[in-house]
Amino acid sequence: MDSDNLRPAPAPPHYAAAGDFLRVFCVLMIGWYHIWQQSWLTPVLRLGPIRLDFYPWVRAGYMFVDLMLLLSGFLLYLPWANGNPPATGDYLRRRAKRILPGYWLALIVMLIFTVTAPDFDRPGLLAKDLATHLAFIHNLFRFSYTQTRLNAVLWTLAVEVQFYLLLPVLAPVFNRRPLVCWAAMTGVALSFRYLWTAQMADTTMFVNRLPNMLDLYASGMLAAHLYARLARRTDHRGLIAALGTLLAIAGAWGVLHIIRQQSMSYGDYESLRLGQLTRRLSLGLGGAAFLLGGSLSFKPVRAALSNRVLRFLGGASFSFYIWHQWLAVRLKMWRIPPYQAAADPNQAGEMPWQLHYTLLCFAAALLLAVLIHQFIEKPAARWMAGRRKKVK
Repeated sequence: MDSDNLRPAPAPPHYAAAGDFLRVFCVLMIGWYHIWQQSWLTPVLRLGPIRLDFYPWVRAGYMFVDLMLLLSGFLLYLPWANGNPPATGDYLRRRAKRILPGYWLALIVMLIFTVTAPDFDRPGLLAKDLATHLAFIHNLFRFSYTQTRLNAVLWTLAVEVQFYLLLPVLAPVFNRRPLVCWAAMTGVALSFRYLWTAQMADTTMFVNRLPNMLDLYASGMLAAHLYARLARRTDHRGLIAALGTLLAIAGAWGVLHIIRQQSMSYGDYESLRLGQLTRRLSLGLGGAAFLLGGSLSFKPVRAALSNRVLRFLGGASFSFYIWHQWLAVRLKMWRIPPYQAAADPNQAGEMPWQLHYTLLCFAAALLLAVLIHQFIEKPAARWMAGRRKKVK
């Protein structure tokens, strides 16, 4: 292996290669979980004599949402870790350009489908539902969280935007005292998790609140802090790359093992939520290890984790996440593809419908996501940037 392949991190160090793979992998696994809920297709792939059983990770696919929040903490804090903190206004504008065009489009389309539905009869409640979504506080109210008529997966955007607003205040403090800040954020999360949330008879409304997610963000931020420093090291580059590769392997194994353990939890939804809460810290640490190690690994490993295909899919991942579940439910409702059962072909185990439906859901969601990213999100972001220049 030549010396170029022994470089521990890409240059410049503000780009973490493992983030591209983690984003795409997590979004696809979350999508698989939601599509599996509709199809009940056993998630086993057969490639000749090789049998790949993905059932444990698909069954607990909701756990990958936690890793997406971890990745967000890593990427958003990385400029501060590199000593190049953005101005608060510029930082918020970049966040707005990234999420608002696609988010607003989704709300408009889903609102139209809701008000034209035959069973729509509560315009006042829908108005409140929409208002909380526009304010990104919809995860705080049952009518706009578990009972929303818009799109249930959008709760993550509420948590994310709430963290966006917190980060400009938190990041400078974290940059000065990373370990103290990590411990404080993790302590708040664990306290909220075990002293309050876990004591409730029904944790539905609190399991996915921002305080319960702070350790995920903190672990992502700590990994970014370490990455920014190790990426600049000019000595021991081969050793750092070797240790980074081993750390990435260990982190990936840990993440998959933890999610597999969660998949073995049976019982009511309350038991599943408590299992998720219990495993959240260790899952975040495993994800942070993969992010840090993979981004410091040997050049061929980094090339596998970040390439043109993954970057292209990563660009469309936001829209894929927003639309995949909504689209899967609609396709099934519209009987596309057709099925023989009077209702619920998944419960009847109807094949080949289960396979055709699963493939169609992935293909349709990916195609829609790419179109939205190319023709809505990118032009809207350019327009918003242009408006900013004209104002100046």
